[in-house]
Amino acid sequence: MGREEGMQIVGTIRSLELHALASKFHGVPARQVAKLTLDIERAVDENDHEINAENLAGLHFQGPAELVPIYAVGERVMITTTTPSGMHIATIKHAPLS
Repeated sequence: MGREEGMQIVGTIRSLELHALASKFHGVPARQVAKLTLDIERAVDENDHEINAENLAGLHFQGPAELVPIYAVGERVMITTTTPSGMHIATIKHAPLS
């Protein structure tokens, strides 16, 4: 049986920046989110099946703005997404060197 979350990705942060996300509703201001890309080493789906890392190359992952001061370009991390096909970060943590 698989995890309840989505993909699990291990890689090195290539870019990390604050990004303004426009609201879909009139009168609601834009909010800041962290947008990051990874040099992906390994990825598995919610059933722990390997995903070809090349298929995820260049994708941006999105999380709370608080990630920007905590993580830096060049750090190795493990991300779990909120859904199997989503790019929203459910969890992120430093990954040990393998």
